[in-house]
Amino acid sequence: MKITDFALVFIAIMLPYMIVLYINVTFTIKAEEMEMYYQNVIDTAVDDASYQMKQVESDDKQIDYGYSENENKKINVNAKVGVDAFFESMYNTLGIRGNEAAESYLSLFVPAVAVIEYDGVRVSQNETVIAADGTSSVQRVLRPKRYYTYTYSIVRNGMEYNFVSGSTTSDIVSTHTVEFTMDNYIVHRGYDYVYDEEIEAETFYVDDSSNNDNLVAGVVSSDEKDNLKSKIISHLLDMRKSIIANTVANELSYSVNANNSYARQAGITYNFSFPATAESDLYGMIDSVGMIAFVQGISVGNKYLNTKAYGLSSLNQATRYYFTAPNDDSLVKMNLYHKDINCPEYRCSKINDMSPRYATSRQEAATATTTGTLNSVKQTFKGFYPCPICNP
Repeated sequence: MKITDFALVFIAIMLPYMIVLYINVTFTIKAEEMEMYYQNVIDTAVDDASYQMKQVESDDKQIDYGYSENENKKINVNAKVGVDAFFESMYNTLGIRGNEAAESYLSLFVPAVAVIEYDGVRVSQNETVIAADGTSSVQRVLRPKRYYTYTYSIVRNGMEYNFVSGSTTSDIVSTHTVEFTMDNYIVHRGYDYVYDEEIEAETFYVDDSSNNDNLVAGVVSSDEKDNLKSKIISHLLDMRKSIIANTVANELSYSVNANNSYARQAGITYNFSFPATAESDLYGMIDSVGMIAFVQGISVGNKYLNTKAYGLSSLNQATRYYFTAPNDDSLVKMNLYHKDINCPEYRCSKINDMSPRYATSRQEAATATTTGTLNSVKQTFKGFYPCPICNP
């Protein structure tokens, strides 16, 4: 047999494998390109949403968020605005905005969108909604806020006191519920069995010695009280991150798993599940507020998209509105609030000892009362208007 015959036989044998290999490589490249494209779409949508939800004051005015020294540690976000902005950005980028059928179908591949707030988490998920006429449909629903809650009990053994996680009925002197936040500020409530009375809800920094005595309610010995309080404070500070991360993970896991029933109704066979690695990722995020979005089950070449995106804002990046009062050099003769300290009106009207110096929402800024020295006279300033130059 000639060498050319061997070559032809070799080509005949290898050609099918080469074609298959070429197809697989092509599909893999296309899949990676599509995955990168969708990841970029999702990342952009989350970033847009994280920005938008900080610009609108939340309707939740019942929470006293507290202050860390002179820096306001709370970012006031609006979860509904954030979720709406996320989907609007994604629909616009994909070119399906206004196509209700396409929007509803794509929404099924977004099993959960979590808005991580200063004091709790809210998750947007698909749910069955029943209209007034009795008809039902699957829609996006923003679930109630889940607070970062932890409970412990103080028990007595002879003359010694100790605390245990959760609740107990054995030798108990008090039970305690703590709601954590993104810093060491907490909401505390409980029940004192020694005096048989409720411990009313209080807000304070967990390590604030002038306000945290109720952490050891029911302990009558002053020596035991100080010793136990020190242990409880240390324990709560250690637990804060894990409690927040677990709360967020549990809420997301529930929503992702619940999405399977709605997806199957639409003919989607992909099995939605909470990524095992996501929970560990949360530990690096819990000092920030923002948004997490999961997108799964979209076919990309020869595999399925299974991705997540984070849009976070550090606590010290809260939107701030700075106050000024008019002086002889001011162009605008009104009390103003500004979003930009480089605004020329802010620079010429700034009062160095203005206190408070800024607010974190437009509503707070407009109704604020401040003090400062103007023309060598200590004065009080009330009522502030948005600066017409920097347009906060």
